[in-house]
Amino acid sequence: KGIHTCRRMNSMQVQPQLRPVLEVFRSGDVEGAGFIDEQRLLRLLARLDGFWNEHGRATKLLEGAGVVCGKRVDYERLLCWLGAAEGECLAQAVPVKQRGEAERTRFLEEQWSPFLKELQQLLEETRSRRKRRFLLHEVMPSQETFATLAKNNLALTAMWHGRGNISALYEVFMEAAELDGHSPYFFGDIPRERSADGYIRVLDMQARKRLYSGGKMQDQPEHTLKVGSTLQSAGESPIDNLVLPNVMRRRSALLLFAGHRVQQLFLQTLQWKQQRLLASWGLLEKSGATISERARLELQAVANADESSALSCLAELGRVVESYGQLPTSVRVRVSSVLEGLLGQSTHADNEVPADLHEFVEYCEKHPGRSFKGSPTQHKLFLLRAIACPALRVVWRSQLERFTQVRYIAVQWTRRIPLVALLEPASEAFQKQATPGGDPIDLALLRPAGIVEQTRFRKNVFAYGEAHGLGQGGGGCVEQTEWSPNTLMYEFGLQLCVDEAAKVPNHGVTDIEKIVRDCCILCPAGGLDTALPGEALHDSGQNPKIASSIGLTQHTQVMRASANDFPMLLERSAPVWYEELHAWIDLVQVGTSEDAFFISGRSKSPENQAFMQFFVDLRAHFLQAFRSTIDFAVTCHPTPCGEFILIFAPVSRLRVIHVPKGQGCMGGERDYENPDLDERVTQHKTLPVACVDCSHGKGNVLTYSSDLWQLGLRGRSMLVELYDFNRKPGTRAVAEAFLVASHSADG
Repeated sequence: KGIHTCRRMNSMQVQPQLRPVLEVFRSGDVEGAGFIDEQRLLRLLARLDGFWNEHGRATKLLEGAGVVCGKRVDYERLLCWLGAAEGECLAQAVPVKQRGEAERTRFLEEQWSPFLKELQQLLEETRSRRKRRFLLHEVMPSQETFATLAKNNLALTAMWHGRGNISALYEVFMEAAELDGHSPYFFGDIPRERSADGYIRVLDMQARKRLYSGGKMQDQPEHTLKVGSTLQSAGESPIDNLVLPNVMRRRSALLLFAGHRVQQLFLQTLQWKQQRLLASWGLLEKSGATISERARLELQAVANADESSALSCLAELGRVVESYGQLPTSVRVRVSSVLEGLLGQSTHADNEVPADLHEFVEYCEKHPGRSFKGSPTQHKLFLLRAIACPALRVVWRSQLERFTQVRYIAVQWTRRIPLVALLEPASEAFQKQATPGGDPIDLALLRPAGIVEQTRFRKNVFAYGEAHGLGQGGGGCVEQTEWSPNTLMYEFGLQLCVDEAAKVPNHGVTDIEKIVRDCCILCPAGGLDTALPGEALHDSGQNPKIASSIGLTQHTQVMRASANDFPMLLERSAPVWYEELHAWIDLVQVGTSEDAFFISGRSKSPENQAFMQFFVDLRAHFLQAFRSTIDFAVTCHPTPCGEFILIFAPVSRLRVIHVPKGQGCMGGERDYENPDLDERVTQHKTLPVACVDCSHGKGNVLTYSSDLWQLGLRGRSMLVELYDFNRKPGTRAVAEAFLVASHSADG
């Protein structure tokens, strides 16, 4: 009944009459992955009734149910589907990947291949612009282009998988972003090595430091010039700069916009001169080498070669100049110097900005997207005054975006679980003792359920993983997921302070739902067996405070990786099936101390509300017990077979101890102390790193010397010691009590 429309249920509930069958499947599922071999199931159905063996009926049944993953069948989802009444199931078209071969082939050829070709062409054009020395803000495709591509990627993957993702776009975006001029090195240039047991991948951060110091990507001086370019620097943290404040001082606006127009006029004039030269030489259709050779001969007859920019560029490039960035540095400096003298002159009005309006402009630069003095009404009144002020300019957001080097991909999602946090002064964090069972505390509500959120994926310029990005939170302005350019909601940008409450901090605010959502939106549903060409798996996580250098802007760490890449994530102890969560929950022992552990949640549907709520409640339970003396390393990892593993590690709130240079961790000036153990990491001579975080906690270890490199290669034993040092005494007992109570309630 309903075979032609049903694929998945809103709530994965197996009907009571089918639960004995479910238990039979589970008893034979040695791996506990929730799958049965498709051919084995087909043989079983044929034995039960020969009817299913005729005309491929059983195969069509499984395809119609949408439960086939590669050569395996999700048996629980099959039973849910079989037991659902037509009026109770979610009517949904079967994903293309589970239809007939003809339909799959047609989708791949007519829809996915053209999209993938568009992505590859975009990447090649980016590489070409970078290689041809375009201005850095001209290298990456526009923000509007990425918004359109994200929308298309989500639509196409929703058709194929039944759930949309941007995995393919993210991969191309990250590769292109390495060319944007901000990344000082390519991650592929970093030496690495695996430990013998496969648990640890060691990265040479000394090499990263050398590459960074060498300024591999900083070969253009635009960032030192004030004309026709702008520094992408603003906000409450180093990464709070994706959208720039669009209230500018008159002189800054003139230098940027008018200066850019004059530069383009100069470029067009130069192009016209070069076209005339090539026409006079009869070389309009010739190759670059021929043009360069002729231009060099002509230059020899010129008294002052510096005075002939047209000839110089032809000699160097072998073609007509395409970007202002291709002009010799000396020429650009001279042009900028002249323009700065003309456009940068102050007027009487520039010096008559009222003090309160001047304060407003500075506030917008330091706190973009937040209301001035905490009042949205006052902010808009000051915005109107800024528009009327001769010394200020309010520019359109889309105009300002053209001059930014750092692009991003925005993805919209709706929060299902409230985000709460324990907001205590940092000075109190180490004064309060752990008191399990003490007086209840009130957690502050930062984001309610039902509210729309945005994740802005950007490149991590100091990458320590493949396709390493940041999943920043939204807030302060709308995105193209809701409003398009040329609308006032979009163009006024940060000045409308849209949903400024979404600008939540990173320290002390472990956002489990966002971690899960970011991971799922970057992974194809069903794993790699049914993935589209160009798709890949990515994990996500949020660092504890000690490992996060940016505290005021929420962000996740995202990398291309699966749980299979780091064996620690796959370890199991005594997993227990939680029916309501549709997940296996396990308490995995890592260290020698009982409190050196993590809780693992393994599910094929981590976005289901009950699963996420379980871990949100677990975090709140720990906060109630230990207050600000506890922290968390929470990560979400896909597996190639379509499962997701959430790793929840409760750790002590480590603190930094400043020591003389050379006496700290990794030979630096900072030591790390676990106040619960009264131990410092430097007391552990065999530990190459200090904290359990998104990278080290899974086995991706950053080292800064050959000695530390060798310590990292010890493999799992190094992770044992690391988890032991980061342990929070008493957490094991609290976790066990919570799990027992939760499982009892689950029945």
